[in-house]
Amino acid sequence: AVVTQDPDLLKKMAYMRNFGHDGPIDFAEVGINGKNSEFHAAMGLVNLKYVAAISEKRKMQYERYALWNQHLRLKTIKINTEAEFNYAYYPVIFESENALEKALEIFTANEVYPRRYFYPTLNHLRYVSAHSTPICDEITCKVVCLPMYHGLGIEDIDFICGLLLKAQDN
Repeated sequence: AVVTQDPDLLKKMAYMRNFGHDGPIDFAEVGINGKNSEFHAAMGLVNLKYVAAISEKRKMQYERYALWNQHLRLKTIKINTEAEFNYAYYPVIFESENALEKALEIFTANEVYPRRYFYPTLNHLRYVSAHSTPICDEITCKVVCLPMYHGLGIEDIDFICGLLLKAQDN
C-alpha cells in the first residue's frame, strides 16, 4: 500500500499500476498491470470451475465475428493450427487509418468502445527514445480489438458488425 499526501506521487503511482495510461491512447510513463490483490486472486480461484464455459462462450463470440468478417474489408490474425487458442481478443486490421477512425466515430456515437491495442507504438511514447519502426507504424495505426467479454451476446456482435458495415458505406 502507498499512503501519501503528495498529489504528484499519487498520480505517478496511479500511472505505474495501470500500464502508464493517461487516457485511452496516451501514456504518461512506464507502468505495469499491478491492480491485482488477494481478493482478485481469491475471485480467480473461485471462478476456475467456470473457465471451460467462459472459454467456450468466447470461442462462440470469436466465430460469430469471423462469420461477419467474410462480409467486411478487414484482415484478421491467423491462428497456428497446432496452438490452443484462448479467444481472448478479436483484433482486426482496417484498410487505412482513416477507415479505422471512421469506424471509431460510429462506434462512439453508438456507445461501443473497442480498444486500439499496441497504439501508439513504443517509439512514439514521450519517455522512450525514438527509433524507426515503419512496419509497426504501418500496422498499429489500423488495428483495433473488437469488444469481447463474457456478457457479450450474439445480438451485440451483430450490432457491432452492422456498425462496421455502416463504416464501410454498405
